[in-house]
Amino acid sequence: MSLRRRRPLWLGVTVAVYALVCLTGIGAALKAAEMRALFTHLEDVRRTRDGHLEEYKYLLLERATLKSYQDVERIAVAELDMRFPDEVRLAR
Repeated sequence: MSLRRRRPLWLGVTVAVYALVCLTGIGAALKAAEMRALFTHLEDVRRTRDGHLEEYKYLLLERATLKSYQDVERIAVAELDMRFPDEVRLAR
């Protein structure tokens, strides 16, 4: 009789273990899909960041170029007492 009582117990334990293994597998698959989605989002954010950094580099270069022209004009007026002529004539 004890063998008959154990059979349903072992059957129940086996079914429970099998169900837990299946649930764990499904959970792992869902987490892997979530990780792939997060990695794709991370790559998109990195591409956006790289674009912004490239634009920032060009803006810094443009600002430095404009500043150098402004410095030339400032030095010409302040230190060299140069000015733009009132009348411009074409020499022939």
